[in-house]
Amino acid sequence: MENLEGKFESNQDVSDYFDFSRPIVWGGKRKGAGRKSLGKVRKQVLLSSAVIAKIDAIAKKKKRSFSAILEDACVALQ
Repeated sequence: MENLEGKFESNQDVSDYFDFSRPIVWGGKRKGAGRKSLGKVRKQVLLSSAVIAKIDAIAKKKKRSFSAILEDACVALQ
């Protein structure tokens, strides 16, 4: 190993010591990995500070997310 390090550090070819026919790949995507889709789409909405404060207060009181409260309100309009 010390000999190989010495050859590498002196810029000699050390490729004969490795098998490049089957490289080991680490990481990458795995089937089923990551967060599951909620089936929702991100959308930017501009709201006044007063409306944001009201929605935040309702969300905090009901222990739900801002988005969930906003979605419930929109569904109730139908």
